[in-house]
Amino acid sequence: MTLPRCVLPNRTYLVTRRCIGRRFLLRPDDALTNVFLYCLALGAKKYGVAVHALCAMSNHYHLILTDTEGVMPDFMAWFNRQLAMCIKRLRRWDEVVWEPNVPYSAVELGGPSEVLDKVAYVLSNPVSAALVRSPARWPGALSTLGTLRSGTVKATRPPVWFKENAPQTVTLELSIPPCFADRGGYLQALDTLLSNRLPQLRAELRRQGRRFLGRVRVRKAVVTDQPAKKKERFGRNPTFSALTRDAWRAAVQRLRAFRLAYRTAYRAWRDGDRSVEFPAGTWWVVRFAGASAAT
Repeated sequence: MTLPRCVLPNRTYLVTRRCIGRRFLLRPDDALTNVFLYCLALGAKKYGVAVHALCAMSNHYHLILTDTEGVMPDFMAWFNRQLAMCIKRLRRWDEVVWEPNVPYSAVELGGPSEVLDKVAYVLSNPVSAALVRSPARWPGALSTLGTLRSGTVKATRPPVWFKENAPQTVTLELSIPPCFADRGGYLQALDTLLSNRLPQLRAELRRQGRRFLGRVRVRKAVVTDQPAKKKERFGRNPTFSALTRDAWRAAVQRLRAFRLAYRTAYRAWRDGDRSVEFPAGTWWVVRFAGASAAT
């Protein structure tokens, strides 16, 4: 039995999805950037998801979001499908877009420290990959500090896939994570963290003898290319991020309690007891098999 992830409302996640074979199907250009933002804005509005940060690299994307309604699987299924259908038409790609047999990664961020760390990770991703020297120079979809300060990004309906009854223009709101009460304090803390992290990333790349590819060469990459270094498949897929020992222990205890309660309920369900109550956060058997879950 494969144990499900716990899907509860008002949880903040770092979400990652990779392209098939890590090919450069998300290679940044104006059309792809607009498509990415349009699909994300429509999906966020449709499912009530709060988006805090985003980055579309050449072969994968990252999102920091809060699942306010507890509908993460529905949102991700819709967003990935719309984005994939647009990519197929833009790139004239006949194969699948996303890495098969590997689910998207959703890492729960338990507190302000974890959220800040992962937002900084997302914003600095093009730099740590030795593609551009600063996040602002990334030519694709990326929520820079300037974008986060403005709080909104606009996109127009792409000429592919979407019908004429879809909105012509959409606005993606980039909100602050719910674990922060003060927008100014959050942005200042993020600015400080990036000011420390980016020089360290550049210094490490110099130590390794690596140079930045540059935005012009990034745009010239062929979409069917892929990194020379193969990524190990079917490795660990973390469930949560914890930066302190106490936070790690608390997250492990919550996860173990959920899995134990799920195993117990699943055995009873499998033996024919349809009145059994699954633990709060159970998704598939409640959504598609009519089971009940605690609230």
